Amino acid sequence: METLKDLEALKQASICHFFQEAELDRIYNAGKKLTLKKDQVLFSENSFQETLYIILSGKMEVYKKQKQISVREAGDFLGEMALLESKPRSASVRAFTDAELLEIDKKTFFDFFAPNPKAVWEILKVISARNRADLEVIVASYQEIRNSREKYRKVVDSTSDIIIQTDPKGKIIFANKAVSFLGFDVFDLIGQDFENFCEDTLSDTSKAHILTRRVGPRATTDQEISLKVNEQSQLYEVCRSMSFVITTTGMWDVPQEFVMKRGAKKEFQGTMLVARKEKYGSYRLV
Repeated sequence: METLKDLEALKQASICHFFQEAELDRIYNAGKKLTLKKDQVLFSENSFQETLYIILSGKMEVYKKQKQISVREAGDFLGEMALLESKPRSASVRAFTDAELLEIDKKTFFDFFAPNPKAVWEILKVISARNRADLEVIVASYQEIRNSREKYRKVVDSTSDIIIQTDPKGKIIFANKAVSFLGFDVFDLIGQDFENFCEDTLSDTSKAHILTRRVGPRATTDQEISLKVNEQSQLYEVCRSMSFVITTTGMWDVPQEFVMKRGAKKEFQGTMLVARKEKYGSYRLV
């Protein structure tokens, strides 16, 4: 019964919304459950430990020099900076009430979370919403959010899948290093129309399907597409394009459940595309 209660709590964490129950069960078993009494210290500023924590119940206080910075509640995560950047803790954390947490070490993070682009993106969104003065990570401006995204690029670059984000007009604003499979540097693509990156001309219907605004079950999955190889690369002498299976989802400024709620106030921010090379994928030769 205790395990079932913990799994239900884990489902409430925003970074766990993108996993099936079987995956969450494996994440839970790979993690380490901690139980803290009120005022018990979880970790101290300048300590070093490459782990993050997901709060299952209770509240945790983040503080510096005994001055409270913030209070995190069930479903929140904390401690991610030391894991992602392999550096000492920037603040201290203690139990604000009796609390239970799931400790996620580096191996577990890279086994489960890093390969899941939606989970990674959720982490980036949560971090970008935190005040830079609080955690020395982010300020509210767009420039700092972009800087933060670059800071955490290594998480996204840990996957071999090509990950691209477009703005609402279909221009590429983010790409991971996996685009090197096609002979491109990341910055070759920034600012370009995604449509120009495709080998075949997209019809209006295909373009709307690929650069989808939809989320959840209505998002685009397992769509085959051919992507161009960089004409300036040596690879272009061998093949002109490669076939991928892509999954795409709309990105909004509100949680998924509000996107699907009629009449909810929301703003479309673009599309995330994940392209995976087919095991026996095709190539368009010279």
